[in-house]
Amino acid sequence: MPVHVKVDLTRLKAKLSSENIIRARKAMATQAMQEMNQYVPSSSKGEHENGTTLRGETNIADDGSYVLYNVPYAKAQFYGFITNQYGGPYRIHNYTTPGTSRRWDLRMKSNQKAMDDVQKAFIRGLLWQKCN
Repeated sequence: MPVHVKVDLTRLKAKLSSENIIRARKAMATQAMQEMNQYVPSSSKGEHENGTTLRGETNIADDGSYVLYNVPYAKAQFYGFITNQYGGPYRIHNYTTPGTSRRWDLRMKSNQKAMDDVQKAFIRGLLWQKCN
């Protein structure tokens, strides 16, 4: 006895369209940026020429694939190394803002509540419906 099964995937394809995926990734990146912010070094001594600090100069990619810290010293703060007077690497040890240090992305990833919030933001972005 043959069994005929018809599967309608139109709603699933609409839900997983590239537009919806990009919207969900942007929501996730925004939430991740907010969660990482508490671990990002911030000091008035390290102000950018326009008066903002590392925390204030963040951007999210158009497709939500990354968070960009847009100051010249961001890479040194992120990896925790600067160049010493002899041209070699020197580890940064003294972060002036309590609770901050290098690799703030890994600190956020180790915080289960923060990762749950980032995951929920992605799901909310995916489930968001346009109002017609």
